[in-house]
Amino acid sequence: MNRPNILLLHTDQQRFDTIAALGAGHMQTPNIDRLVGMGTVFNRAYSSNPICMPARHDLITGATARYHGYYTNLGSPIQDYSLGTIPRFLTEAGYQTLAVGKMHFHPEREHHGFAHMFLMEELPSCRENDAYLQYLQEVGYGHVRCQHGVRPLFYHTPQRSLVPAEHHGSAWVATQTIDLIREERDRPWFLFASWVGPHPPYYMPEDYLEMYRGRELPDPCPMPETVPTQVPSSPGNVAGDRLRRIREAYFGAVSLIDAHVGRILDVLEETGQMENTVILFTADHGEMLGDREIYQKMVPYEGAARIPLIACGPGFERGRSETPVTTWDVAATILDAAGIKAPEDHPLAGESLRGLRDREARIVVYHHAPGRGRYVAAVGRGYKFVHWYNGGQEELYDLGADPWEQENLAEDGKVGISETGMLLRQACLDFERDRGIAENVRDGDFVDLEYMVPDAHRGTLYPRWSYQQFPRWMKGYSAEDLQAIADQMRRCLRDEELALLEDAEWREAALEAWLKIGGDANVYEEIFREAEGMV
Repeated sequence: MNRPNILLLHTDQQRFDTIAALGAGHMQTPNIDRLVGMGTVFNRAYSSNPICMPARHDLITGATARYHGYYTNLGSPIQDYSLGTIPRFLTEAGYQTLAVGKMHFHPEREHHGFAHMFLMEELPSCRENDAYLQYLQEVGYGHVRCQHGVRPLFYHTPQRSLVPAEHHGSAWVATQTIDLIREERDRPWFLFASWVGPHPPYYMPEDYLEMYRGRELPDPCPMPETVPTQVPSSPGNVAGDRLRRIREAYFGAVSLIDAHVGRILDVLEETGQMENTVILFTADHGEMLGDREIYQKMVPYEGAARIPLIACGPGFERGRSETPVTTWDVAATILDAAGIKAPEDHPLAGESLRGLRDREARIVVYHHAPGRGRYVAAVGRGYKFVHWYNGGQEELYDLGADPWEQENLAEDGKVGISETGMLLRQACLDFERDRGIAENVRDGDFVDLEYMVPDAHRGTLYPRWSYQQFPRWMKGYSAEDLQAIADQMRRCLRDEELALLEDAEWREAALEAWLKIGGDANVYEEIFREAEGMV
């Protein structure tokens, strides 16, 4: 059996509408466009859970959070180490299994069946755990503390890379991937190449940071006239030139990755491996990027939940598919491409994409979080349904007539009796009972919580947790470390369109986090004053 190689090209926080060949005329993505011309584009692909760790564990296991435990980002290990994983199945079947870049496992070096891992995490705990940190030290940039950009205070701020373009993290992922592709092997390989970008901070070489400056760009979709009660517009979010600058930087981060995707494709062709390699290009989730006046992911709306998905190589024809698919289907596809059948007792949640192209009537369900923040959402027959457990409120959108989900067709917070709405609602109930949180369904209906007004900072440009995310790999935060971090923060103030949030409560909490690691209060106060002087 001539088993194909399998290459998974994976970005972090990339929206579905960032590929030129798929209608995003403002984008420069010539290499992802090449993939579009090579295989099947799934236009209705959704993150199984639009936040990093859950989506990645859905992908790596092919199972839902009921089995692996990640409903949201957690600092704890997988709940069941006996749960089979896609790389473990592949390794046992004779594949060489390789991971490059961001995995977001816990603990970091947990391999989940990968034979070899070359990690580049957002917040590594120590230099020994992170191949990219070691690389920076080897090439003379070990002094750079925030190797993917400053997160505290400047999470969504465009930032200029402190290392040359060839040493940037996006380049490193491609270079490591290329080196592994060039290796002579006596077996097929599975390679998971995973970038940190375009996840914020938007830290990149100057030419990409400026690539979209002044260009005509699409505006974010507005907040619906009937303001949702689950995800209100967040205080302190920006508009005008500042919002535009963030969007310019985000699109530049996508184009930066596109350039390195091109390098990888060139090497596949050069080594004669293109024809026998299944290539999957996708992301873990999207980014709201100002849509509905909110940022980040986690929510069920298109900007956050809908992702790019292109499948090329043996078994995939050129063309477009409107069949709804999810992250779980990507996991099933990897096994199918390798000719591997999951064990009978493995709770594989998806189906291979190779058999889904023409099943437009299919319904898929995705979900997020436990407790009050939980929702389940279904997409199918041209509509989207969302059920929120916080008060039992429901939303229904006609995605054909209303692609940006501005008109909720559910009346008085309930989906009503429309045939399609009830069909999608039932799909959510079935998912919750069979693969989600079973106790959330009783007597054939959802078990909801009393409505509580959500945190006003949900979906904010300045997430409350970001100001605590200092580089973890340093030991003790020496005076030299703190000075280097502060210097990088001051560099962020060079972008005249951005300034820090003025909310007093937020600033107080940010200062407390800085003091906790040994920082000088005067340093933060001076940064705040510098920012205020730019407004």
